[in-house]
Amino acid sequence: MNALTEIFRLTGKSYSDALSLLNRAGPTLFTALVILAVGDIAGIFAMRMFASELGKTLIGTLAGIAALWFASPYIVHLMRLLLEDQIRPGLESFTGTAVSARFFAWSGIFAFLAAIPEFTFSLAPPGITPETVDNPETITLIWVTFLLLVAIWIFTARTVTLLPAVALGRDATLVQAFNHTRGRFWFVMGAAFLPILPVLIVGRLLIGGTSGVVLMGLSLVLGLILKTLALAVSANLFRWLMENPK
Repeated sequence: MNALTEIFRLTGKSYSDALSLLNRAGPTLFTALVILAVGDIAGIFAMRMFASELGKTLIGTLAGIAALWFASPYIVHLMRLLLEDQIRPGLESFTGTAVSARFFAWSGIFAFLAAIPEFTFSLAPPGITPETVDNPETITLIWVTFLLLVAIWIFTARTVTLLPAVALGRDATLVQAFNHTRGRFWFVMGAAFLPILPVLIVGRLLIGGTSGVVLMGLSLVLGLILKTLALAVSANLFRWLMENPK
């Protein structure tokens, strides 16, 4: 099996599945995306109450995690639609639903881990620029931030099967997720990154030169598109890894 061919096939299927979600479960998808967008917007406005970069980063991260609390039942519903090819009657209520609760817990952990490099870099002195990076403490902080980014990048790729498995109600663990992706890091990275690359390029071209409300609006739209695509990519990678065990 040619890995590159499979990556391109999964990329095409990810776009197809993202459109399928829109056509077959539009209201559910729209609800989930609106909740996540509200969390992003609330975080942006809440950050204005803090003077320190660390405080801004923390409140922004907490706002995003709070949005995940409300969005988890809808995301679980969408993930099951992608993986089981059916929509279960009605939406699961978050309260008292073990699957949604576990999905939120793991999603919150991933969201917090993803913010750790930003937490670290927020400790840098204000007004840092390439020209002002001239003291050992700042240089060390930059390297630590970079290494944390790499570590989280690797960790996320190696645990790509965890959230889909949780959404299906399975007793997923980190050990199982690492076993699923052992020896397939670059395949996972290619299959995850290639679908979003065109969206990032087009988004960059559209956003470039904008500011204020227009910039915020375009950034939110881009974020919603990427979130929809991420659902499809995650489901397809999970399915492929389950069907092609090592």
